[in-house]
Amino acid sequence: MTVRALLSADETAAALETLAASARSELLLCLPRLAPDRPLVLPELRERGLETWGDLLALLSRRGLSLRILVADPDPLLAVQAHRAAWRRVSGLADVLQGSAQLVCAPHGNVAHGLRGALLRRRLGPALTALRAEDPARLTPVQRALVQDGASPRPAGIHQGFALADGAHAVIGGPDLGTDAASVMGLRIADDDFCGALRGHFADCWADALNSGASLAAPASALDSPSRPQSRDDLRLLRTLSRPARGFAPRTLANDAEPALIRLFRHAQRRILIRTGALCHDGLTQALAQAAQSPDLHLILLLPPETQGTWDDARAAVLQGAVLTRLRHAYGDRLALIADPQAEGVLCLVDGTTVIGSQTLTRRACRWNSEAASLVRDESLTRSLLAHLGAGLSGDPDRAATWAARGPALRVPTGAPGRSLLPDDLF
Repeated sequence: MTVRALLSADETAAALETLAASARSELLLCLPRLAPDRPLVLPELRERGLETWGDLLALLSRRGLSLRILVADPDPLLAVQAHRAAWRRVSGLADVLQGSAQLVCAPHGNVAHGLRGALLRRRLGPALTALRAEDPARLTPVQRALVQDGASPRPAGIHQGFALADGAHAVIGGPDLGTDAASVMGLRIADDDFCGALRGHFADCWADALNSGASLAAPASALDSPSRPQSRDDLRLLRTLSRPARGFAPRTLANDAEPALIRLFRHAQRRILIRTGALCHDGLTQALAQAAQSPDLHLILLLPPETQGTWDDARAAVLQGAVLTRLRHAYGDRLALIADPQAEGVLCLVDGTTVIGSQTLTRRACRWNSEAASLVRDESLTRSLLAHLGAGLSGDPDRAATWAARGPALRVPTGAPGRSLLPDDLF
């Protein structure tokens, strides 16, 4: 088992390029925001005349290795700009891929029905009206279909970020993996069991994408995965996977992160640091609150200052505010609430264990979406990530007061969430 922390966008970019360029038989990419015009950073690739990721993928596709690229398609009405950006990227990738390389752009396959599905369609009504008023030339193929057929609300999404070469080498992180965002961190992992489990997860997601998405290169076919290794206790794949179901929500098939995190919280003794895009999960909140009974345990939460991109940002903010208020009562001055505009996905440092991946700590991310994270029990790895996040701190990085002194403090919304016909799992 070899695990190395990637602490910046440049380190992550170099690891992804090395992984892709060294692939011999198979390369699987699930990098939601990787752009074909993203410049390469490795000098040895640039010396060969390769300037961008498009150049690298074109070369790999000409070699004839098995190349499959899954690009997540954000909601075309709820996230108009993100959806169009995804289609620009996937169109650019389609222009450079050759031979048998396969490229699929897909949303999660579940469409909400019933009364709650009708409520979501109603929320999408103004966006659909605005879309119909736009120049048709600006619309993506998905948006042009919506103009004709109406909205299809999808309460779940695909947010995972990872790359896998030859079933033995992986880079995994959040949905910003493969970008130059300041928040980018990840892990490079060489381990047959973990990578075998991750390949099986990709095969499942790829099969679902063939049913819900669009193929833009060579005809897409299923990925054979007869062997499904189980990752070990010291290096585990934590995945979320669901399938379409009748009614509102999809049917959960894999929910690894939730029970794994609850067990970690229950046994924490020294420090829990969580950097994530959202915290709104009753089971995880209860486990965190119960862990506060350990008198020396400190909780450090790094969260975005504003709640954005949900079906109802105001309600999502109030729900998260109720969670933070409960934790404040449980921990008192052993809790630090820090505003982090770059927080996305999840980085969780619990004593000597690290969890890093795409899931935010919401029930939607832990039960409905397509997500992937890694759990690594390695004190030195945890300490290196903690030192990176806490660069410039004056004091013990395991103590909440140290982080609170640096700030900036997170504003906690007040007020109790009112009644809603939409389930809290949606937020």
